[in-house]
Amino acid sequence: MENTCNYKECKLFDLLGGVPEQCPHYIESWWTPSDGGKPILVKDCAPKRTFLMIQDLNNRLIGVQKSQEEQRDESTWVQVVAEVLGKNSGVDLGAFVKERQRLQNIEKLELKQGDDNVEVQDEN
Repeated sequence: MENTCNYKECKLFDLLGGVPEQCPHYIESWWTPSDGGKPILVKDCAPKRTFLMIQDLNNRLIGVQKSQEEQRDESTWVQVVAEVLGKNSGVDLGAFVKERQRLQNIEKLELKQGDDNVEVQDEN
């Protein structure tokens, strides 16, 4: 992590009297390296640091999106393989999935009714 405050080239610095601490954008913060080393004092210009952090978050978001797309593609492949195996073994996977969804819906209804019964019992 490097300082982003470059007061020698900053026009605002000159206007405010030549002291970095007088600048409204000047921020000092302590950062600890991920390896647990000695903390570092970083002198930042808030707008510059903000843009750097946004860029870092954007890069991470792109990585997450790529990973999610890869997972989606893999799940599609697994579905295709499952259908082929089901057809070869004589199992109707469509009916199996529908039955599983039906059972899950029944479980949800039972849980919801159980919650309603608990509320009624609490009132008495």
